[in-house]
Amino acid sequence: MTSWDQIKSWRKQARKMILAARVALPPTLRQGMTAALMERLHPLLKEAEPPISFYWPFRGEPDLRPLMRVLAAEGIELALPVGRKLGEPLSFRPWEPGCAMTRGIWDIPIPATDIEILPRTILAPLVGFDGELYRLGYGGGFFDRTLAAIREPAEVIGVGYAMFQLPSIMPQPHDVAMLRIVTERSAALSFGHDGASPVCYASEMDPAYAGELGSDELAFALAPLEAGLPPERKPLLDFVGWRLGQPLPETPAAAPKDIDAYLGAIIPRVRDDGLHCALKALRASLVP
Repeated sequence: MTSWDQIKSWRKQARKMILAARVALPPTLRQGMTAALMERLHPLLKEAEPPISFYWPFRGEPDLRPLMRVLAAEGIELALPVGRKLGEPLSFRPWEPGCAMTRGIWDIPIPATDIEILPRTILAPLVGFDGELYRLGYGGGFFDRTLAAIREPAEVIGVGYAMFQLPSIMPQPHDVAMLRIVTERSAALSFGHDGASPVCYASEMDPAYAGELGSDELAFALAPLEAGLPPERKPLLDFVGWRLGQPLPETPAAAPKDIDAYLGAIIPRVRDDGLHCALKALRASLVP
């Protein structure tokens, strides 16, 4: 992709696929992933400089409100972002458990006060992200404009699910990289992180020799799943097909009888971190 119009179109499609897949995650699975994320995030935030800006969960984002209550009880000053309208930077208002709330842009709850504070640590929810710590957001430009306008640089931590790590979000000059990204799998992503962590020199090995599946092979292997897939889980498989850059081929094969074993044999042969996690989430959503 060479033009900004092409990149914007690709990002729009990426958001659509990711958000549909995120909402398609069973609530119990999403809650488990979020609990693991909060476990990694808590010790980092206890050492972070306050005030710390969280966010109110939206469209299947990790719900960090339990951690907000814990940190507030530990005496840490917290805030929530406030968006006035598209194209303008965010402001921040103090939050504490039980404080009065009202509705902001996109009907997201915000503190019902005119008091504004300047956070020193900002949690940025991720739609998608890449190994260079660039964040794919909702397209409103709130966080990038906010970070560019803030008077004193703040530590910015991206938070999201590991399955939505992309090879690249196609960053442009206006995009701002996160200092750190925390997922349910890692609290240590930092600039230059390169996906999976193979044993020494594994990246120099021929993928076929290592038993890894290529995109065509993986698409063909996953195609039989469509036959028995519950409609509410289809966005998860569609997301995987989109990540592979191709629709899954039509196949007359019946759905595997033992989905757990079938996907269990495939997943270890997928090197890409995001795809690996997406397939694990698909497996968990289909296996009782």
